[in-house]
Amino acid sequence: MVLLILLAQVYGAKPPKQLTKVIDHFMNMEQTSIEIKQVIDWRFSSKNDSITLQMDIQGGRNFHLTLDNFGMEIFVTKNEMMTINHFRQQILYENASPDAILQQLFVGGDLNAARFKRELKTEGGLRQLDFRFAGDFSDWDGLSVVLDDNDDLKQMILIDYDGNKYLIFLNYLPDYDNYALPDIEQDFLHYQIADLRE
Repeated sequence: MVLLILLAQVYGAKPPKQLTKVIDHFMNMEQTSIEIKQVIDWRFSSKNDSITLQMDIQGGRNFHLTLDNFGMEIFVTKNEMMTINHFRQQILYENASPDAILQQLFVGGDLNAARFKRELKTEGGLRQLDFRFAGDFSDWDGLSVVLDDNDDLKQMILIDYDGNKYLIFLNYLPDYDNYALPDIEQDFLHYQIADLRE
């Protein structure tokens, strides 16, 4: 599973202020459910790879992700991340902060290397912010984020140095899909548990 987006390491990096604003807005949403679809458009192949997941944001900075194709659920709270793999009947605990869910799922390049290039108006009143990556060690050439009138992230386009495009579409669902942390001892008694928390 590869989900590529540049929202990782939010607080350790110093991205451009335009990108920081997008990240902060996304990280502080409350009672929101989003369907996220990623399509990888390979430059030298006629085939595309795609994956769809659902992210539920509860109370700001508390996340639940459902990856049905992989039989996985991920819960992130203020201090930890719990990954439940239903196919393998395994549970993994890790120390985490809310932005770790983005680092775990949306692996990206070094945000310190992102440089703001321009802002464009697109059809339907959307705004597109374009960024380029500086430095010899970045895997990425460019990033574009598309925002609506409420500054909600609608789409991201990542281009790597090989010319492959990673298209990420966010569909905000009309109803919030509430969730609760599972009771592991009751609900998943027979699952194997690995605890990497310190």
